[in-house]
Parts: sequence; C-alpha cells; structure tokens
Amino acid sequence: MENPDGETNSRFQRETESLAASPAIRHSALLDDGRSFGTDFDFRQEGWEDVLCRRTVITDFTNDGGIVFTAGTYADAVNAAGELGVRNRLRDVRLIRQPAILSRLSKRYENALTERSTKGLRENAPEHSAATGFPIWMRLAWFAVAVLVLAALVAAPFATILNLWLLCLPYFAATMLLRAYLLFSAERPVEALPSIPKKRPVVSILVPVYREADSLPALIQALGMLDYPKRALDIKILLEENDADTIMEARWLTAGTHISCLVVPTSEPRTKPKAMNFALPFARGEIVGIFDAEDAPESDQILKAVAALESSGDEVVCAQARLSHYNPDDNLLTRCVAMEYALWFDMLLKGLSRARLPVPLGGTSLYFKTEILREIGGWDPDNVTEDADLGLRLARAGKRAVVFDSTTHEEATDSALAWIRQRSRWIKGFMLTWAVHMRDPVRLARELGVVPMLAINVLLLDGFLSFLMQPVMLLSAVAAMTMDAPPWLGLLNAPGAGLLLAALFGGQLLLLCGAFVAGYRRFGFGVAASAPLLWPYWMMGGVAAAYALVQLMTRPQFWEKTVHCVSPVARARRAAVLGEGE
Repeated sequence: MENPDGETNSRFQRETESLAASPAIRHSALLDDGRSFGTDFDFRQEGWEDVLCRRTVITDFTNDGGIVFTAGTYADAVNAAGELGVRNRLRDVRLIRQPAILSRLSKRYENALTERSTKGLRENAPEHSAATGFPIWMRLAWFAVAVLVLAALVAAPFATILNLWLLCLPYFAATMLLRAYLLFSAERPVEALPSIPKKRPVVSILVPVYREADSLPALIQALGMLDYPKRALDIKILLEENDADTIMEARWLTAGTHISCLVVPTSEPRTKPKAMNFALPFARGEIVGIFDAEDAPESDQILKAVAALESSGDEVVCAQARLSHYNPDDNLLTRCVAMEYALWFDMLLKGLSRARLPVPLGGTSLYFKTEILREIGGWDPDNVTEDADLGLRLARAGKRAVVFDSTTHEEATDSALAWIRQRSRWIKGFMLTWAVHMRDPVRLARELGVVPMLAINVLLLDGFLSFLMQPVMLLSAVAAMTMDAPPWLGLLNAPGAGLLLAALFGGQLLLLCGAFVAGYRRFGFGVAASAPLLWPYWMMGGVAAAYALVQLMTRPQFWEKTVHCVSPVARARRAAVLGEGE
C-alpha cells in the first residue's frame, strides 16, 4: 500500500529542491507578529487577491520598487510570486506564524471579500440567485391560484376540497413512482467505489460555526482524528466577528495545531453560505470539504471522498457522505429524526446518485473539486438551503454528485420547538430553491434534460407540499370520521378515487417501509420499531411548513439557528474531551 506521508514528503522535497535552484531571495523570521504592513503592490492582474489569500501571503514594498512578501513559509511566498509573474521583483521574504497572516489578510481585503461573498452570485448569475426578484408570470400565477382557491373555499368548501384532492392525483402518483424508483435504485447492486485513493491532494476543510462554543471541543477532537496526512490538510474554523465566546474558545482549542481560525466580518445576509463564500479564496486545497459544528465524521472519510472523486470520472465534482445521529435513543422525536435521515441519506439520495439524477445535497460532509466550485460562483448566500441549490446548479452545469459509503454522526434535535424551527428553514429553502430554478422552465429542461427536470420538480415540491398538505389530510380524516354524512363519501364512487387513495396512502406506506428498513440497518430494531410514529411526526411538519410559508413572504433570507450540544450524549462528548467529571 502506498504511504501517504511518504508521498507528501516527496512532493515537499521536490518543491524545496526547485526553490533552492532559483536565484537567492533573502528571507528572515519575524518574531513580532504585530508589525504593520505596507499597502498592496499593484500587480495589474485579475484575481491577484485570490493568489495571496490562498498562499497566505501579504505584500510590502522596498525602496527600489521591488516586493517584499510576508508569509508563513518561504515556499508559499516564492510560489505566489511565480503565479503572479513577479518572481524577478521579489527582494525579501519575511516569515511569521500563518494564523497572524490569515488574520491580517481577512482584515486587509475585508471589503472586497465581503462584497464578493454577498453579491458575487446575484451579479454574475442573477438567474441563479434567491435574492433576485422572481419573474412577473410566476408572481401573478401564485397570486391567481391563491385567490381562486380561497374564493372557492368560501363559496363551496367541501366541493373545493374534493376537487383539490383529485387535481393532486398526478402529483401523488408521480411522488409515489419516484420514491419507488429511488428505493429500487438504492438497492440495485453496483460496482463499489474504491476506499483508498492513489494520490493525496491537499484538502481544505471549511467549518462554519456560530454561537457554538460548547460544541467546539468535540469537533476539534474529531477533526484531529481524521486519517489524512496533516501536511495535506487545510482546516479552517469560520467564525463570526460578533461571536466573541466562540472565537476565544476556537483559538484556545486550535493553538499549536494544524487547524486555523478565520474570522468573517459581520454583514448581511447572516447565513452559513455567506461565511463559506468569504473563506473560499483562502482554500488551499484541490478539494474543499464542509463540516458543521456538531459533526463527528468517520476517521477515514476524507480518504474515501478523495477516492470517490478520483475514480468517478471528470463529470463527478462532488462527493456526499451520509449523515446519521449519535443520540437516536434520547426520546421518540430523536428516533423519528434518525429514521428520517437514514431514509433520506442511505436510500433516497443514494438512489438519486445511482440513477444519475440531480442530487439536492446535504449541508455537511460534502467534498467539492475546488476549481469547479469557484467557476460556478460558490454558494448562494441568500438561500437558506444552499446545499440543495448547489446540487442543482452543479447538475445544470453538466456535473454530477455521488453519495459514497462513509458516515458523519450529528446531534438529533430533541425538542419539538427546536425541530419546528430547524425544519421550517429547510422547507423555506426548498420553496426558494424550486422557485429559483423554475424561473425559466424551458432553459431548465434544456440544461438538465426533461426527465431529470421532472424528477427534481417532484422531489423539491415534495419537500414542502407534502408537509403543507399534512394538516389538510388530518382535517379531512377527522371530518370524515365525525360527520354523519360527510360530502366526501361520494369520493369513493368518483372516477379515479381508487387511484387517488392508492397514490396518497401508497406513497406514505412506501416511505414508512423504507424508513423501517433504513432505520433497522442503521440502528437496529429498537429504533426501527418506532417507524409508525413517523405519521404524526410528519403531521407536526405541517406546523413547520406553515411557519416557513409565512417566513418566505416576510423574511426569506432569515437563518433559523439550531442550538447544538444540548442532548445528554452531546454534553457527555464535550465533558469527555475536556476531562470533566472524572
């Protein structure tokens, strides 16, 4: 087996020998990290700030018109000079600790980086931005449908509900067929992806955190246990400028490690994708990975992600690990959350990947080819499900995502109120994502293909319509059981009634069966036995959907923050890392 550290060291030795053969450049260590830096040299080259941020280099002047670079390593300075075409003008390299340079770079280019991270997508590709106004036809259509339905409900409520159910028959049928196809695709045997890559490219890991001081000890420990050469790991904790507690905790925990901290200036919108866009120019790796504050990835996950990207062809530019939970047994709610995640990541997303359909990505344990990620403009800072949106934009660019066999464990939300807040953000994001990509249906069909376009429409619509319709289903069932002669008894004799009931309840039963199987494989019978509770669990989703609909109209970019490190298991993980209670 190839020795990853040996390969990395050999590459480093070749680079050092190449630099040694260059004309001599002075370099010196600066013990005082608090020195002031001069103004920027005019490189007259587009993207020069990106080179300096990626190489972690700051420019300065000399009296003779030459350039002085302050950098963390001599190699970084010389390589940056080479990329910028000023190698012959580099007079001196001053060395200080890389964290100090990172801090000063983010401050020096704060305005430019913030402008790009917040407005880059809406200015360069406004058709893909959730901040861009929706076309008049879409707004008029929504308004007209809402007015017609409300008027019909007032004039003839029972007949209107009956007709709405019948009109939804194609949607119910399409949803059931797509679910069945994805479950079948997930179970279809395919050639397994290799788990050991041939090469060890540099991998940048971005970890956006906000008000997560309690989660950081377990997170830093998990990041430190990743089985990948540390010389090829570029891990950055992304911190918000107005979050002093988390900043202090992060700097204390990462001091003396290979993990660095990057403080993101406060700006609107205050979203996770905005922070990742700000950090993207600082990513040194050929691959960029994303983790969340509460994550506990398997130690060999990066190796498997690199192998998946390496062996899947040029069109595959993203690898998605599966998400699960380390606290499914806290209560009935956490069991339902755990089963739902098992169904989504272990079966439905896996089925999408194997069927070569667009994948609405999860928000963490994602690995992208950095070059492609930069080409498509990074993440949409105005979309609160930036992951699902990015999966569609990649597909529209002719690229694919694969789901690979590795798991990241997270903390399942254990309170109903927190769950509703979290789920409302996801539902709102699915609404936004669907609306953004359906601005021009003809263009979407041309870029994706007709069948993938229809499939992703069904999937995104199901992401919020299924929850919005849960209260209607519940009220219809209650009325049917309590009224002496409910008007919809006639529905059983109406044409297509059998198909409607089969599509409606068949789709629900299919999901319950899928959740039971996925939950059993992931957690055993003790958790899977709670699968029938998913029915009332989805009913609770109707509350989240109504809340999401209100927010979509009033605060579309508002990010509902989920509080982590509150479950007994998460608190125990923190205590174990800090050595508390011993």
